[in-house]
Amino acid sequence: MSLKTEISAIPQEGAPLPLTAPAAQAMSAMSLAGIILVCAIWGAGFSFMKIGLRYLPPFLFVGIRFILTAVCVAFYMRLMRISWRVPRAMVWPMAALVGLFFMQQAAIFFGLTYTRAGRMGVILNIQPIITAMLAHWFVAHDRLTPGKIIGLLMAVFGVFLVFRESFIHFDRTLLVGDMLALLAAFGWGVQNIVTNHTVKQVAPAAITGWQALVSSGLFFLTSFLVESGPVPRQPLDAMFFWSTGYIILVATVFGFVVWVYLFEHNSPSRVTSFCFITPIASVFFGWLILGEAISRDIIVAMALVGLGIFLANFQYQPRGQERDFVQEIQ
Repeated sequence: MSLKTEISAIPQEGAPLPLTAPAAQAMSAMSLAGIILVCAIWGAGFSFMKIGLRYLPPFLFVGIRFILTAVCVAFYMRLMRISWRVPRAMVWPMAALVGLFFMQQAAIFFGLTYTRAGRMGVILNIQPIITAMLAHWFVAHDRLTPGKIIGLLMAVFGVFLVFRESFIHFDRTLLVGDMLALLAAFGWGVQNIVTNHTVKQVAPAAITGWQALVSSGLFFLTSFLVESGPVPRQPLDAMFFWSTGYIILVATVFGFVVWVYLFEHNSPSRVTSFCFITPIASVFFGWLILGEAISRDIIVAMALVGLGIFLANFQYQPRGQERDFVQEIQ
């Protein structure tokens, strides 16, 4: 079984979810609408994160986000009667996952204080390509294919264009944020590989719950130690509560539930092939909500990363094994 049929990392959360689905299953119109909606929601999430960072310092903000996320996951686990149990042999792998999750989310939120939401969305969402590359070496029977290699090269060139803009104008602030986004993408890819082995003995919801719970404590501690200045940075108003509510309830909770549904009822490779929508949405909503400028390099980079994700995840199946994709949209 390949990595993509074994796990699927939830964008922004970095919380992998192992699900399986029949390899040749028709995608309904509801599923198609659901995945477009969720990817657009996740793309818009970067803009709402930046809004939240106007009010709270990054480590405190992300700590609040994940303690509330842990509460939601705990409620879900209790409802579904899922155990929090971690076997003794999995304690260290789980500790590694929590550490990777903490590093990834810290890089995202701290990076957003330096770079733009659209740029973060484009760079961070090369993580499916990084996962595919690492899986070639660390996951059995999940080798690089010509499509994955082409997708990887396109995504690398797309990220190069994003960084080129930082170097041409030598914007140190953007460069720091872009480097943190790249670090988060690599951390997310490594996390997916570790999860692929851990999830065989630990329930996926338990992995998500432990990551959110423990990392929230680490974020609060980090905030206490390194963040100074007034809290909040400005009076909390309706915009803060709307943006925070969007990130926790819409992007995290709603996105988690819909993502579970999609993978339970559709081929994983088909679902992940639509993840190219997320970087496109991040650039669009960065412009719409925050008024971020969209340069030519960002447009080309967005297209390259999006197409690279599609090529790396889409699995062509000859006619006779599976009906044509257009005919499957019922």
